[in-house]
Amino acid sequence: MGVNELLGDLSHLLRVHISARGNQFSIHPLAENMAVRMHGTDVLQVLHNLGVNAFQCSPQPHAVEIEARLIRQPLDLATFKDGPQDRLFNMEGCDNTAPLVALAVRDTGPGIAPETLPKIFEAFFTTKGPREGTGLGLNIVQRLVREARGMLHVHTCLGKGTTFTLYLASVPPA
Repeated sequence: MGVNELLGDLSHLLRVHISARGNQFSIHPLAENMAVRMHGTDVLQVLHNLGVNAFQCSPQPHAVEIEARLIRQPLDLATFKDGPQDRLFNMEGCDNTAPLVALAVRDTGPGIAPETLPKIFEAFFTTKGPREGTGLGLNIVQRLVREARGMLHVHTCLGKGTTFTLYLASVPPA
C-alpha cells in the first residue's frame, strides 16, 4: 500500500482520537506516491503512536503536523548526531538505500527536556501520571523501526516543540 493511502487512513484514526480535541492537525502527503519497506499496519502503528504522543504533549492547544517527503539521495549519516536536542535510533541498522521516504510528526508543544530525552525509548518510561499510559508507545515504535531497517531522528526544542522523523527505504507502489 502506498504512503499516501496510509496517511489517509491515519488521518481518519487521529482526527477522532480524544487527544486530538482542541488541537490543530494537518497531514501533508507525498507529491509522488511511494510505498515503503515496512508493513502498512506497522507504519500506521508507528505514526499513530507518535501522533497521539504529539497531541498529549501539552494540555494547551497546539499544532500537530504529519509530513511525508521523498528523499532521492542516501542520507548523509555523518550529519546526524545525538545531543541535548537530538536523539537517533537505529542509524547503524538503517537501510539507507535511496529513494527514502521521510515521515515527520511535528508538534508545537513544550518540547522534551534534555534530561528526559535519553530515556524516551526505555520500556515503561512515561512522563504521564498513574493510569494515563503504559509508557510502551515509543518502545513499540523502536521495535518496529528496527525490524523495518528504518531510522528515527528526534529533534526537540524547549518551548517550540518536537519532531520525530522516520526514514524508510521506499519502492514504487504496487
